[in-house]
Amino acid sequence: MQKKKKLIILITLCILLVGFYTNCQRESMNLKIMSYNIRHGKGLDNIQDLSRAAEIILLQAPDLCGLQEVDEFCMRSDSVSQTNYLAKRTLMKGTFSKFMDYDKGEYGMSTLYSKPVISTKILKLPNAIYEPRSSIINEIKIAESNSILFVNVHLDWVIGEKGDLSRLKQAEKLVEFINESDLACIIVGDFNCTPKSSTMQYFADKGFVFVDKGEDKLSYQGENSLEIDHLLFRNSEKVQFKKKNLLLIKEPVVSDHRPLIAEFEVVF
Repeated sequence: MQKKKKLIILITLCILLVGFYTNCQRESMNLKIMSYNIRHGKGLDNIQDLSRAAEIILLQAPDLCGLQEVDEFCMRSDSVSQTNYLAKRTLMKGTFSKFMDYDKGEYGMSTLYSKPVISTKILKLPNAIYEPRSSIINEIKIAESNSILFVNVHLDWVIGEKGDLSRLKQAEKLVEFINESDLACIIVGDFNCTPKSSTMQYFADKGFVFVDKGEDKLSYQGENSLEIDHLLFRNSEKVQFKKKNLLLIKEPVVSDHRPLIAEFEVVF
């Protein structure tokens, strides 16, 4: 009996030592994420000036940045590629996803990144009630043998039950695609719904963690202030996200949305 107890203790110690050694061998890095609905550069002062959004992004220096309401060569925004302009001004690279033709150009969303991109998927989502929708999904290399998914979304803006159902269908399509991968994942964007909505509850049911903004949480600053810009993440066996800091910048002019910034420690 005594020998059996000693054997159990020895096995337990071996397991603990192996676990300790494994944890010691793990690496970590800091990752800065940004989400910003830029309203195609038109401020609440009705001035069209994309350079102001560029300055905010450059100052924050995110590794990955999801942008919503982006124009490509639209007359209302001086017929320029806003994606290329912002990428150049912020010393990043960019990907644009078209929602629809608009004002002799294209309207949609963009993702900017300073980390290496392994692959990019433009995922068509179920059409919103008035506008088409898609999502930009980048596989981002964070270390020699590790990568994550970075997902940028802008869900249907229509209010009421019809809008709720439309956003939920879009979320279901998005998660269906994400689930084809076993990579850790971060989703950012303008979800056009509050944390207690059926869409956000669906993400939670699928294992995504909603990053709480604290007391200062109203990201939309139009006629009615709302909390509709969010950041979600889901860990994997290989990669875990640990939130270090989250901030909604107090910027009352540049857009009708406030920039959302999050800093993570990524353990792999």
